[in-house]
Amino acid sequence: MPLLRKGSLSFLTLTAALLGLLAVLPLVLRPWRHAPAAVLLLHDALLLTSSAAASLVLVEYLVKGCSIGLETSFWQGWLVYLAINILLYLITGRIRISVCVGMAVAMAHGLIDHYVLLFRGTPVLLSDVYSIGTAANVAESYSAPVELSVLWVVGAAVLYCVCVCLMQRRWKVRRLWTLPGAAVLAVVVFAGLHITDTGFNLWQSNKTYSEIYYFLRCAVSSAVSKPNGYTAEKLDEIESNYQGADGTQTPNLIVIMNESFADLQAVGEFETNEDYMPFVHSMLDGAENTVSGELLVSTFGGGTSNTEFEFLTGSSMGFLPYGTTPYQVYLRSDTPGLVSGLAKQGYRTVSLHPYSSSSWNREKVYEYLGFDEQLYDTDFPADVERIRTYISDHADYQKVIELYENKQPDEPLFLFNVTMQNHGGYDSVNTTNFEERIHLTGEFAGEYPQVDQYLSLVRYSDEAIQELVEYFADADEPTAIVFFGDHQPGVTNGFYDELLGEAAQSDAREPRQVKLVTPFFIWANYDIEEAQDVQISANYLAAYALDTLGCATSAYDALRLQTRQAVPRVNNDGFYTADGEWHAIAMAEDYAALTDYRMMQYAQLFDHKNRNDAWYETAS
Repeated sequence: MPLLRKGSLSFLTLTAALLGLLAVLPLVLRPWRHAPAAVLLLHDALLLTSSAAASLVLVEYLVKGCSIGLETSFWQGWLVYLAINILLYLITGRIRISVCVGMAVAMAHGLIDHYVLLFRGTPVLLSDVYSIGTAANVAESYSAPVELSVLWVVGAAVLYCVCVCLMQRRWKVRRLWTLPGAAVLAVVVFAGLHITDTGFNLWQSNKTYSEIYYFLRCAVSSAVSKPNGYTAEKLDEIESNYQGADGTQTPNLIVIMNESFADLQAVGEFETNEDYMPFVHSMLDGAENTVSGELLVSTFGGGTSNTEFEFLTGSSMGFLPYGTTPYQVYLRSDTPGLVSGLAKQGYRTVSLHPYSSSSWNREKVYEYLGFDEQLYDTDFPADVERIRTYISDHADYQKVIELYENKQPDEPLFLFNVTMQNHGGYDSVNTTNFEERIHLTGEFAGEYPQVDQYLSLVRYSDEAIQELVEYFADADEPTAIVFFGDHQPGVTNGFYDELLGEAAQSDAREPRQVKLVTPFFIWANYDIEEAQDVQISANYLAAYALDTLGCATSAYDALRLQTRQAVPRVNNDGFYTADGEWHAIAMAEDYAALTDYRMMQYAQLFDHKNRNDAWYETAS
């Protein structure tokens, strides 16, 4: 099943009739020659409503290829487009400019939304505006198909604008062009109105609202308000209830957040010609001095920075508005947490990302978090090994080893490494320096080449992390590696649908949490207590790793470790309680076990005046 099934657009009966009337009536009922100003103004108003209706139906067809579920949802979207048109009309005083610019705005949003959804699996949001630099960096790795539906919609929009512009000419010209144009547009509006069975999943976009209304609704909700009962006195009370620990170990801490690294068997069963991650599977199955399990994250197919935000700050995306990107929106000054805390313990803190420094505003954010040094693709040699167009995990880990070997002997190293090798754009075009080693067999054989390429990349990653672990197994200094994937890959959506089965057609979110898990392991070259099948979420992982490795923990770590006993996993969709029950994230505000955590996160991110930085960084 393709990601979007075009050719069907369905509104409810009343909406369909009004939509067609609004879209084409002003193009047919034109003002007569020398009509009075009042009539012209009335016709301008009708054109503004017509343009809003046409914008809505074209964008919804382009993005969803299906229906908006409720009558009110249609009118919400229509009113947004109408407001845009009226604003332009008030500014310009010219109906042609207003309609054409308004339609251009609608088409720009629709096209961006369509392709973001195609590549990432989620609609465009306000935070993506701040991420335009990141998008430009990675766009070259994707192949953007020019679909017939895209040409159809853009052509209809252009035709509509041409019809409006030609209304101002002589009657014969208007009759020659606008009446046929209106007839074509009428077919455009009505031809697909009543065709159904499109199957679009609520969790990937929004079937309840129109796309433009959904975008604006998420934008408005990006503001974060104080939790109920939040006061400076309450913060002091919470701080006094939690104490960190001094710890017994100060190992070198190497954190590998591997781009798009996931075990797709967590979603559903499939067969391959050979194991695509034999070493990681061996770590997950109970290796010596290893703790391993599944990591619940808050993003799918993209949004890497949200997973690293949860790990590095200890904050949860579950307490922030859905669809936001904290690196772009909320982190605007020094923020205490894991990095600054380790720096105060004498660690040399280094970030490593073998790609552009402009992605996700990392340069500024890493400075705010307290990194001493930042390394990017420009810190690798020009002839560095690449797989496809990205620096390979092997080359990346050679840089990790180089940093370790060149550090001061008496200075422990904290290295946070975000890899790049497995980034999205899995297609036959992007195969430079790449050998397909893994492919699907059985019922999926030959059906999903994107999945074949992705699994082959995972095999390369598996070999690279094995080499890194084996190197540090013989290192003289105590060293630990924390390895995890940032999110699952945005491969062919139909493959996920087949793995999910009936859950793919349901609006329920809990069954799809399997698309939000990645493997993790914590390994040390010294004795630690082993564990496997650990269920945890990204916001807890740093505190859990420090505690597991015998390192010093902060009071904020202690709070999160205690919270995890009642709520083992939480993301921006919902949370799991200790009894295994899943609850929608809307319930989190009233869940007592999360109250202290929610308040201290708010202070960490937003209340710089009352925040006690040391509480987030040290044991006392």
